[in-house]
Amino acid sequence: MINRKLTVCFLFAGLLFFNRLAAQMLNLAKGKPVSVTPKISDNPGEHFVDGEDATLFYAYPTAPINRIEVDLQGTFNIDRILLRGFKGTDTLRIFTINVSEKKEVFVNVLPAKKLITFTPVTASKLVVEYKPKNNTVMGELEVFAHERQPVMVNQSGYNTGAVKRFTAPLAANGTPFVIAKADEDKMLFEGVIKNKIGDFTAFNPEGSSSYKIIVKGQDVGVSFPFTIAPYLIERVSYKPAIQFMIDDRCWYGNTNSFKPTVQDAGCPFLGIAWRDSHQFSFELQALINLYFSNPDAFSVDRMPIEGQYIGLRKRLPENTPEIVRLIYYAVDIYLRGKVNHTLLKEQLAYFLYAYPYLSEYIPREVYEEARDYVFAIWETADNNRWRWHDIEHSANLFQTYTIMGTGKGQFPPGHSIVPNLMLFEVAKREGRRDAIRYWDAAMKQTQWIVDNVDWKDPATTKGQRMNEYVTMQSLGYFLKQYPDKAPKKLLEKIRLWAEVAISRSDNMWDFRKYKEDKWVIPEIKSANDPTFNPNGSFNEPGNIAGFPVAALVAKQVLTDEKLNKRLEEIAVGQIDNVFGRNPAGRHYSYDACTDFEGADLGWFQEYEGGAGMLQTVRGVLDGSPKEDVYPYDSYGGDPGHTEGWVTFNTAWMEGIAYRNYDLTKLSVVGESKNKELLVQLAVPLNLNPLVQERAEIRVTKNGKDETTLVLEEEGTDALYFKKRLKLEELPYQIKKGDVLTFSYGLAHFSKEAAITID
Repeated sequence: MINRKLTVCFLFAGLLFFNRLAAQMLNLAKGKPVSVTPKISDNPGEHFVDGEDATLFYAYPTAPINRIEVDLQGTFNIDRILLRGFKGTDTLRIFTINVSEKKEVFVNVLPAKKLITFTPVTASKLVVEYKPKNNTVMGELEVFAHERQPVMVNQSGYNTGAVKRFTAPLAANGTPFVIAKADEDKMLFEGVIKNKIGDFTAFNPEGSSSYKIIVKGQDVGVSFPFTIAPYLIERVSYKPAIQFMIDDRCWYGNTNSFKPTVQDAGCPFLGIAWRDSHQFSFELQALINLYFSNPDAFSVDRMPIEGQYIGLRKRLPENTPEIVRLIYYAVDIYLRGKVNHTLLKEQLAYFLYAYPYLSEYIPREVYEEARDYVFAIWETADNNRWRWHDIEHSANLFQTYTIMGTGKGQFPPGHSIVPNLMLFEVAKREGRRDAIRYWDAAMKQTQWIVDNVDWKDPATTKGQRMNEYVTMQSLGYFLKQYPDKAPKKLLEKIRLWAEVAISRSDNMWDFRKYKEDKWVIPEIKSANDPTFNPNGSFNEPGNIAGFPVAALVAKQVLTDEKLNKRLEEIAVGQIDNVFGRNPAGRHYSYDACTDFEGADLGWFQEYEGGAGMLQTVRGVLDGSPKEDVYPYDSYGGDPGHTEGWVTFNTAWMEGIAYRNYDLTKLSVVGESKNKELLVQLAVPLNLNPLVQERAEIRVTKNGKDETTLVLEEEGTDALYFKKRLKLEELPYQIKKGDVLTFSYGLAHFSKEAAITID
């Protein structure tokens, strides 16, 4: 299947003011003059260099040789070539031309790492020759200059008032750097490189603008342009995160085709509700947590409905947010499919707990059906509907699990803790007499982790791959929701995790490594497997994108300022890694330039076909740097397997949710003289920098009489939403001693501020 998606990466022409040899990974071939042999009218050579996946250039076996010559329109010292989307398997020959000198730089089949590399050579033209056995899509030609001073940044940008760091992997300690606007040269901030890291956290310009970093060592290095703005990372993440969940659904949202059997969920490309989803994809948790962490961000007016929802048993109101529609879609599929796997039952438990906050949109009959179904099968041992790559176990969720998954991520420690605690609350809400059983199960499971899991063993942390976050999410939830009843030494257990994570992140990328002498999760194949590579590593976008959950959970409950500062740095560092601050200098998404605002360079490749059929899906996290590329190898390319997966994206969504919670801050100050309150909310709702936006919070008096209050953004591109509230504006009388509580976010993601009226 050919990806027809338009992927145009806009190049930063202003960088060419500086030494061409220092420019940050600019595609020197894009849009340049090209001549081809043979000439075929409907196969223009321009398609080979236009930067668009939607326009295809072919090589044909009928020609004596397919020859493409590209005029680089200048002289450059080049050393890397990527044939993006190349489908051939025959030998390529590549030559460079400088004046009259022609030099062969490559003759071979495309390397497994996809990137063609060679000793730097001066060239003004490039020639590609290819003789295929079959008609072959040649892909897009990308040509890169040798980088003497690379500068790796988060390509989209950085949040105002938050951690801002970059990596210059070849820079010496003390090398100066400056920051200027992307289209100007006036210095706005200066600093020095320390341990190959530049920190510009203190640079917090107002509004939204594009900037560049210039590293001024023996060789000059210039970064891609990036934006600094209030809540920039959240702004560029919400839409692709939801679009992925829309696009990747089984049957493309038409559930009339859902015909499950005991053996098969009926998804045409494997999976249950999402293509290539597994029982350990945790979709409902991710959707619910993301919505609860910032509900206003997903309202229909901010995020109009894009998906189709055909064949579901209930029709939801027109004002139902897309994210809530996706929640109901999953619940309907799971109930119709009579799922009974351990982890799928846990997903439905999340829905039962969350339902009071969803009842405005989802009919109560859905809740009642799910309630009766889940409680009836909670201690049933059967887990056959449905599972892949599973570990043998009983699905009786009252037990204490003493097993854990492998690097596949299929059974993270503590997965049952939060679902049992949630059903404990649901059981009390429903007046059930067995509520204590759910509490006891959660308590015993948590105690087992405290007593038995050794964070120094990487199999318990990064070795759980994309679902590592589940363990810390579970421990943190217990401690935050039940601080006086949580198991003893739970806080200490979380602190120990933080110390281990920090110790493994002391490197130029702020990247949490697998262990001291290994960067990336190792392969899990048997040593007897003929394809086993003892030095191999896994594709791990989900582990990195989901890491902020664990780090920020620890930050929520710990009080050590130094520890928390570093946790925040490495939480941001992992997201920076996803967005291009990594040894490859590329965003994890192959289609980053169209799917993610501000991205300059997408991943090397995407997986063709596969169970997920993700080529046309938006927001895919395709690949991450492998072991061979760390700590820095500009010629490393993309060795090993690369493939997007819904289970990577749900981990990323959880990471976004916990960043939302960390960023949200609510305060209220009283002015008794004027009987007026100043309510201020910091929250990632500055989603349109050109519009003054609003945020809606909840207000209660003495814990009841809930009403809502609308706050307005301080201008059109601001960090805060505010309102000066006169007490008489509230819909009830206020007297001395009354307690007003203001809140934003839902359930376990709620942030509160209270004031007693004097």
